[in-house]
Amino acid sequence: PGAAPPDNFQDSRAEAAPEPAPVNIAATAETVPANTIATAEPAPAAVAAPAKGERRCGWLSNPTPANWWLTDADGEWILGTQGGDQAPGMDEMPDMSVAGWVETNGHYGYGCACMTITADGDGRVTRIADAKPRPLKQCQADRKLPKPE
Repeated sequence: PGAAPPDNFQDSRAEAAPEPAPVNIAATAETVPANTIATAEPAPAAVAAPAKGERRCGWLSNPTPANWWLTDADGEWILGTQGGDQAPGMDEMPDMSVAGWVETNGHYGYGCACMTITADGDGRVTRIADAKPRPLKQCQADRKLPKPE
């Protein structure tokens, strides 16, 4: 008792090395191709919810009043349902028929669009940060997209 510890003694109470700083994915978003998720690990087999402000391009469907969804190569993203929630940002969405619109039910139908969205794990969009209509030929040329309904 009372003896000094040896010179090579390491106190287990010493501070742990600091955690590395998180990578700011948003700062590198310009270098990430559309419809990809920038992560250090491979994506799981299930469709992951888009990261905050992820850019998605695909078929924008509005078959009946207040029913909206975007279908891209990774799945379906629900923007709004009749009698249910509408994603924040829907009211700021531009006229999506200016680059081409296929009418299937009066003025309702589908077109091609790119959107910056955030979604929950169930594919429900929780925020639309940006939306732009695209020519129909852009979605028609994308072999990864399912045919619109």
